[in-house]
Amino acid sequence: MSKKARHKRFYWEGWQEGRLPELELHSEKKLELLYDYLVLYLQIVLKNSAGKDVQEITLVDGFAGGGIYRGDKLGSPITILKAVKEAEFLVNQGRKKPTMIRPVCYFIEKDPDAFACLEATLRTCGYESQLGRTIHLRKANFADCAPEIVADVNGRHKRGGNRTIFFLDQCGWSEISATTIRTLAEQLYYRPEFIVNFAISWLSDFLSDSTQAMIEGSLRGLGLHGFVDVPAMMKLRMQLGGEWQHAVEAHIGEGFRAATGMTYFSPFYIEPQRNHRGYWLLHLAQSSRARSAMTEIHWSKANRSKHYGHSGYEMLSFKPSLDHTAFISGMSFDEESRTRCEVALTEDFARLLTDRHAAGIRFGDFIDQTTNKIMATSPMVNDVIWRLCQGRNFEVVCPSGCEKRTTNLSDNDIILPRRQLILTGLDATRRTPSGSTSLASGI
Repeated sequence: MSKKARHKRFYWEGWQEGRLPELELHSEKKLELLYDYLVLYLQIVLKNSAGKDVQEITLVDGFAGGGIYRGDKLGSPITILKAVKEAEFLVNQGRKKPTMIRPVCYFIEKDPDAFACLEATLRTCGYESQLGRTIHLRKANFADCAPEIVADVNGRHKRGGNRTIFFLDQCGWSEISATTIRTLAEQLYYRPEFIVNFAISWLSDFLSDSTQAMIEGSLRGLGLHGFVDVPAMMKLRMQLGGEWQHAVEAHIGEGFRAATGMTYFSPFYIEPQRNHRGYWLLHLAQSSRARSAMTEIHWSKANRSKHYGHSGYEMLSFKPSLDHTAFISGMSFDEESRTRCEVALTEDFARLLTDRHAAGIRFGDFIDQTTNKIMATSPMVNDVIWRLCQGRNFEVVCPSGCEKRTTNLSDNDIILPRRQLILTGLDATRRTPSGSTSLASGI
């Protein structure tokens, strides 16, 4: 068996006799993360949608599997559908006029036995009436279905406005390339998101004993040729005693982001306790708030998620002067790490604001510019900035020029060193750096 094939595969040929594959712990936790992210994401999307009758969202599961596992544990397709229903319930709490969330789903599975099991499972779980209407099943490779999906989404939303999330839980590492993601992102009218999983067993093989030529060949197949500095990545791995996780986050994660043309990414791991199996989960989005939402879910999973790097600003940069433990063993998203992260960012943001933003910067622009470089969520950044402003060196002012009194910062609030106070009545927007983007439109 080749190294490329060394990963857990699911076999579905005995599903009609009740012989279903086992859903391992790391896969179960991955599905929990997907569920929680969709629920939170849709709540953010529909936060200001009061009065709206219907919000449609397109959800694509490129490797859907059979839909059910041993012990009646449900797979990703029904996890997705249940998450939408939960989000709809939460969004409509306290509203006189409810908003219906209508998911249009594409569940793609190339294995004939898994496909048959998936179709039967959807019927059994009460989704039969939606098959062929809002739930579309495809027995094919994901790449072969992609053009049809793009055409259908764009046909339903000729002026944009649709939200599309791709969940690409491949069985190994090589079935999804940056080129495919970039093509999809460029062809769809609105900003899609991608949640891509890579088996950790591949990462170990990929860097442990491969030569530079072998790695470059693999990167070419992934559409990353020219986007990853292979000598620097291999040097970094050697500096960390042969450990590869930080090198993947820092080099391959950023390489994927650049190669796909996506603006924001989170490159964290799912590593359940009690075993070494898990996933590198790469989330790609065009909204900093979508990235913040995914990071918030990692924090909610505590010890199930890990970041291999330091806790402060420029989290993916290797700093030889720091203790190497976090680069080698990783950091859990627990309360201890949260405290370390907020302490580190308090120091780093003070330096960043003083050195680069002496004239002030909108809070929304600050979020945009720092999101990829921190393991913190937007609310955590809010708290760090407010803590800085309790001292004597920094201040937050409203667009009118008045000093901010409430702790919740808005996108148009200006952060600046106190020696550069904005005079009352001054148009604060003039201090916004040219080319910066407002987050007022939301996620």
